[in-house]
This record gives sequence, structure tokens and C-alpha cells, in this order.
Amino acid sequence: MLERLHEWKDSAWQKFIVLAQGPHALFWLGVCALTDPIFFPIPPEAYLAALILAHPKRFNLYLGIAAVFSVLGAALGYFVGAFVFHQFGMPLLHFYHLEPAFLQAQELIKGGVFVGMILVAFQLIPEKVFVLAAGFLGAPFFPFLAGFLVGRVARLALIAYLTKRFGADVVLLIKRYFLAATVLFLLAIAYYFLVK
Repeated sequence: MLERLHEWKDSAWQKFIVLAQGPHALFWLGVCALTDPIFFPIPPEAYLAALILAHPKRFNLYLGIAAVFSVLGAALGYFVGAFVFHQFGMPLLHFYHLEPAFLQAQELIKGGVFVGMILVAFQLIPEKVFVLAAGFLGAPFFPFLAGFLVGRVARLALIAYLTKRFGADVVLLIKRYFLAATVLFLLAIAYYFLVK
């Protein structure tokens, strides 16, 4: 199953490169960013990187669109979790086999939604799990959204900067070292909070 997912993501990357050259590139970036926190399986960073590779001078515009639509998507996902979880949220979790991750997300959100949502941006479990869990648990909406905004913008800005600075090589580096970088980042955050 993981092999098929990687093949699908590679073919999606090729489609993103083609879309980045087209006249509706900004529309597709908005759609990708809006739907990612709810159900879309590919994070908008892939399309953002393709756009920046195609038009490096417009990276601020692309970053802004991705950030705004990601936050709107998180707000919609929160309300899916809050009001129609059993009709839509649970089938999405089941479709992606994310039920155990949903239980972990609930524990993290109970510990503090603002900090939890920042940390979520830099770990391996898809953010949609945490977005749905926050709505389902009735977590305070504005701290949830603020944490999501900080975490998502930090991640998007990092990808945008690295893509603009290093070009296509960054895509290979991210694919190769994402897991190790994520683990190191989370360890650094954990150490900071333990010391503080």
C-alpha cells in the first residue's frame, strides 16, 4: 500500500509541475491548500514548491495564497469535526486508516491546543487528523486556529525559502531527510519545554 501511495505522490508531483505552468495555477494552489486540512492526501507544499520552481520571483504571492487557504481549510475542517464528524469525519479517518492517530491527536489537543497545533505542523501524522479532533473535542476555536496558522505558515515559509534558495534539489533533500529532520525538530521542542 505504501508503494502505491509513493507512486501516486510521484505522479501527483508531475501533475503539479504541469499545473504550475498553466493559467489556473493560483486557483489550484488555493484548492490544494483549502482541502488539505480536511481530506486531500497531498500537502500543499508539493504544489507550492512546483510553483516556486516555475516562477521563483512570485514566491511571496504563492506563500500568501497557500497560508490563507490553509487556514480557511482548517476552519472548515474544525466545523466538520464539530458538527458532522460521524457523517464525514469518521469515514475520512477510516478511508486513510487513521483511527489510531485520531486517538493520539485527542490526547495532544487535550494537553493544549495552541502549542499542540504548532507542533502538529512538524510531525508525520497528517494535520487533518488533528483538525478533525479539535472540532470533535470542541477545543477553543481561536487558539486552535492561531496554533494552526503559526505552525502551517512556518512550514510553508520554510519550504518556500528552501525551494527558492536551492531549486529542484530541495525536493530530493526533503524526500530523503524529512523524517530525520522532523524527529530532531520534535526532540528540540521537547527539550525546550522540559528545560523551561
